[in-house]
Amino acid sequence: MAVKGESLRELMHLQRRINMMFHEMLQPEEGHAAVPDFAWVPATDVSEDEGHYYVDLELPGVAIENISVTFAGQNLKITGERRSVRELSPSNVQRVERYFGPFAREISFPAPVESDKVKAALENGLLSLAIPKKKHARKKIKVD
Repeated sequence: MAVKGESLRELMHLQRRINMMFHEMLQPEEGHAAVPDFAWVPATDVSEDEGHYYVDLELPGVAIENISVTFAGQNLKITGERRSVRELSPSNVQRVERYFGPFAREISFPAPVESDKVKAALENGLLSLAIPKKKHARKKIKVD
């Protein structure tokens, strides 16, 4: 029995395989890395003002203890898992339109950020991050 959303999962699986092929071609010395099988990708908005980047992810039904936010340089990685509240199997399902399982989002920022000063909040299924931009000290240069 085909379940709604199955074709999207197949497309995501194909995308992962293609990404893995490109990665192996461009960086063969790293070999074949294990790529996790992410079940869904949360909708994400990224915006900025003069002092901050703002990232908002829709994570309804995801418990705060199932979310991980990490930085590596200017790269933000948000991973986690949404778990079903009841056991789903082909024998008891009539329709499944929500995605469950692990998710991941990675965002690279074009300018340095202060990753140790990020403010995060999870409210009503929306994870909001305020990420301060690093302030560049302007130095006057005397011209002779």
